[in-house]
Amino acid sequence: MTRPTGILVVGGYGVVGRRIAAHLAAEFPGRVLIAGRDEQRAAAVSVEIGQGTKPRVVDVNDPPTIERALDGVGTIISCVAQREMHLLQASIDHGLAYTDVAPRLAFWEGAEKLSHEARRSGARILLGAGLSPGISNMMARQLAEALGGIERIETAILLSVGDEYGPDSLNHVLEALTQQYAVLEDGKRREALPFSEGRRIPFPGQLGNRIAYLFPWSDVVYYPKTLGARTALGRLALDPPWSGRLASLLVRAGARRWLRRPGLFEGHRRFLDGLKRLYAGNDAFGLVVTAESEGRVLRMSLAGRHQADVTAAGAAELVRALATGEVGEAGVWLPEQVISHRRFFDAIGSLGWKPTVEEVLPVAKHGELQRTARADRDP
Repeated sequence: MTRPTGILVVGGYGVVGRRIAAHLAAEFPGRVLIAGRDEQRAAAVSVEIGQGTKPRVVDVNDPPTIERALDGVGTIISCVAQREMHLLQASIDHGLAYTDVAPRLAFWEGAEKLSHEARRSGARILLGAGLSPGISNMMARQLAEALGGIERIETAILLSVGDEYGPDSLNHVLEALTQQYAVLEDGKRREALPFSEGRRIPFPGQLGNRIAYLFPWSDVVYYPKTLGARTALGRLALDPPWSGRLASLLVRAGARRWLRRPGLFEGHRRFLDGLKRLYAGNDAFGLVVTAESEGRVLRMSLAGRHQADVTAAGAAELVRALATGEVGEAGVWLPEQVISHRRFFDAIGSLGWKPTVEEVLPVAKHGELQRTARADRDP
């Protein structure tokens, strides 16, 4: 029986989704479906992209529309927030390939059960195709191979208030402010607060050293399982720097309960929309993954402008691996388990996104790891 070949881009008219759809349409003409709740917006983006793309209606919170949208579809990428696992579960039930730019932590926590169901149906599920999880996982895979394993890994991301991002990305940061979560250090879990425990991180180029705070990036959740890490931490820095300091101050002042009050998110969005206009053009981003094993420390970095562009480039490559059968074994996977980091970085490198790797001395000085003369070389 021939597998269906359609590629469904859910949220394909959003900030990241339309970029992913454009990449995929160029490689898979006539196979890409721009999907979302608004058929007119989906149709407009289909015309804009061309290459035989077509619109399709789907609401990830409405199972009947999901069932209708899956006709002729073999691969799915979701670029929208999901309250429930309806789309993921439908993908598993139908034995499809699925990935997600920003999977909910609940998806990760249920991965073992989902993987059993996926192996039974033949579904291939790749959890994480964004900046983090996604590109950060591929960095982790490369560093693990260079070091021969990983004892400690830390992901730090710098995002700019003036950059282009969708409401789901904003909601993710705002919701994280209200939640306590667990971090893993030296094999032990402890409770932590987002935007706490700031540490100065050396971001590449003109970004320089920035204070990055603890943040629950999903990519670190499974590194103990996939890479054997005993310490796995995620951090977030904001630009302008005062915005990160403000978030940290709110958390330390005990504002989490206040931030959870109904109706406040809409007010926050209006405030941040105003900041976006004020800081328009301030759209730099940075991603730094630092790994340590047996006293050796490597740092891999990527920086540029418009994080949605690099996110889309990485996501499209992961979707390609699913759509072509490169990821062929059924189950639920993390990118570092089934994707070649060499091919991945060759692909996004051809689009101008080339990370650098440097070795740093594992000697703490004022809370930072010091660089050696081996900066910017492949390990």
